[in-house]
Amino acid sequence: MTITYIFHSCYVMEADGFSVIFDFYKDVPRDNGSLWIRDYLLRKKDDLYVLCTHSHPDHFNPDILLWKKQKDNIRYIFSKELLQSGKTAPGDAVYLEKKECFDDGRLHIEALGSTDIGHSFLLKYKEKDIFHAGDLNNWHWKDEVPKEEALTYENNFLCELELLAERSGRLYLAMFPIDPRLGREYLRGAGQFVRRIRTDYFLPMHFSDRYDLANAFGPVAAKYDCRYLDVMRRGQSFVL
Repeated sequence: MTITYIFHSCYVMEADGFSVIFDFYKDVPRDNGSLWIRDYLLRKKDDLYVLCTHSHPDHFNPDILLWKKQKDNIRYIFSKELLQSGKTAPGDAVYLEKKECFDDGRLHIEALGSTDIGHSFLLKYKEKDIFHAGDLNNWHWKDEVPKEEALTYENNFLCELELLAERSGRLYLAMFPIDPRLGREYLRGAGQFVRRIRTDYFLPMHFSDRYDLANAFGPVAAKYDCRYLDVMRRGQSFVL
């Protein structure tokens, strides 16, 4: 299995005979100057699953709906929030509400909760659990809001972690936000995540180009027997 960081919250997972792209926002160049999605992923013969957790423009680019004109073997699995937002139509995708599942015999995908709009996704493939958080995080904003309000945000997040823990005894890979805009305690949500959810590999999202701040999470993850994968650039791949 190969996982490639595209940008922001977008990752591509490549496995035997298929690929999955999560929350596409912007394409990025490969080492040879071609574009990662347009010139490589969409030209692969493998089946492609396109997942989108919610309608925020940094997670949903409507151009993804044009990809089916280039590629026949493509499936769209979206949070139902995209349909409710009016940004997509009923026939564009399979839409999942919280706790609803998609299963085609190869991938099992369940929509779980978020602390923002939309959902997160838990994928099960060959006895491996893979999690994409979407905008699930402890958005506490402790430096900007009253303590009671921050605690409400935190409690909502911890409740969603309990639901995930019920669904997965151990994650093989988690893709999760580490957003420096949260201020001094920007690592708090990720730390709570790996403390509650046993995780083998952890990849950051939502950090813009602040690689140094995202990668500061490595020592925290290590305390909980989780291997943090240092992201250094757009288009970087990891073979797991």
